[in-house]
Amino acid sequence: MLGITHAGASNQRGFTLIEMSIVLVIIGLIIGGILKGQEIIESSRQKNVITQIDAVRAAVNTFADKYNALPGDYGLAATRINAGLSAGDDSGVIGAIAASPLAVANAGENMNFFNHLAAAELLSGTTVGGATGGFGDGQALPAVAIPGAGMTMLYTNHNFIAANARQTHWLRVHKDPTIAIANAAATSAFTAKSLFQIDLKVDDGNGGNGNARAQTGAAAACMSAVGAYNVLDGNQFCAGFFELIQ
Repeated sequence: MLGITHAGASNQRGFTLIEMSIVLVIIGLIIGGILKGQEIIESSRQKNVITQIDAVRAAVNTFADKYNALPGDYGLAATRINAGLSAGDDSGVIGAIAASPLAVANAGENMNFFNHLAAAELLSGTTVGGATGGFGDGQALPAVAIPGAGMTMLYTNHNFIAANARQTHWLRVHKDPTIAIANAAATSAFTAKSLFQIDLKVDDGNGGNGNARAQTGAAAACMSAVGAYNVLDGNQFCAGFFELIQ
């Protein structure tokens, strides 16, 4: 019995160092490809958001040239564009000023702003008279290229840095239009790094200054006291503010 051996036992062997190195290289390439793919997707989303904001701005300019009024504020919207539209008061301001950029204010002229543009066939992706609880087709508010996020419009004074306060119309990019914007993933659309990169492309890279800004909630979550984005924060803690009329 001592002389019996199992067939093939002598052929068993482990991985050589070269084989293990090849496997590790392949794993590294796969991980690198995934990370690069995520970077490309994020960059594409940022570019799409910028394009969508510029499209709204262009639509507003076209509307103003055609009707000599601002969308949402237009008093003859029901008779000149669509009978189902609500008329504005022709004050030159789209809605009353909100006390804070965090205020919801997605009603009245602010909501009708998008209805007027859509009815005038200057903006797609929304439904005239649609629902008000979300973004995109079937809703009265447009979606953006970030999952779950969209645009609302607000007239307010952005004064995170008092010396750089600006009272104007702002396009806000955030999530869940039914509740106030807060530094939480439920309402904020961007990571600090992502919004910083958009801000750099269109403005000055400072969240408290210029025509591209961040929400003014708890400063530590999105940006510092001087408006510098906390780019190392990987959570979605920023809502973006973009001046409507430049």
